[in-house]
Amino acid sequence: MKVHRSAFTPPPKVMSAIVHLIPGKAPEGVSARTLERLTEAAFGQRRKMLRQSVKGVSGALEALAELGIDETRRAETLSVGEFVGVARVMGG
Repeated sequence: MKVHRSAFTPPPKVMSAIVHLIPGKAPEGVSARTLERLTEAAFGQRRKMLRQSVKGVSGALEALAELGIDETRRAETLSVGEFVGVARVMGG
């Protein structure tokens, strides 16, 4: 749904829109909290290798090794499926 710029004070120089998002199903066998802790740590510091960014998350480095994910990669290079896999191996 588009929202005209006159709806705002002061009016912006662009048009706006309302977007309604519907969450998908949560992955099976994974705790939302574990996945949240993992992604929060992975993306917590810009341009850090996973080895450095997730070292404070218990079991994360071991899970990366078990899945054969190179710990020198950066968080933005992992897919959602890889994050879910790591969280699943971590026991969450």
